[in-house]
Amino acid sequence: MYIRVLFFCVFAVFSALAQAPGGLVAPSPSENELNSALEMADAEANPQALEIGRPHSAWRAFGSLVFVLGLAGGGVWALRKWGIKRLPGSGGTRMKVEETLALGERRYVSILRVDDEKFLIAAHPQGVNLLARMDGGAEPGFGQALDQQVNIQAPIPIRDMEARLRGDQR
Repeated sequence: MYIRVLFFCVFAVFSALAQAPGGLVAPSPSENELNSALEMADAEANPQALEIGRPHSAWRAFGSLVFVLGLAGGGVWALRKWGIKRLPGSGGTRMKVEETLALGERRYVSILRVDDEKFLIAAHPQGVNLLARMDGGAEPGFGQALDQQVNIQAPIPIRDMEARLRGDQR
């Protein structure tokens, strides 16, 4: 603890001596040049000094605003056109959720379309169940889809459901 206090005191004394006028080190030529008076009449010292007399243009500010808003709008348009498919959850083009019905707390029934086939699935905290494979023609009612399910009480693992969606029956 005492070593830290001693180190801090020595550091404070040396930093105070370095900042004191007439310190131990003579100023460098660049410091002397910076401390010398700067003549603002010289156009080479400040090239923008020639523009001081000109009033600011509202048209210039308006043009800058339009340019920035155009860049922002173009970025949003480009993101929607090309970049939105790379975001998580945007999915591909083959699989779409056509309809979803909330049945309660974290329990859903959804109709998925994969290519030209439709599937009725149930999602719940324990997993996902395939309730029915729906024909492309007439859509059966919800009661018929439940009747087609063989074992509605036992949830199936996600791998088995993916296999059923691909057409690999186990």
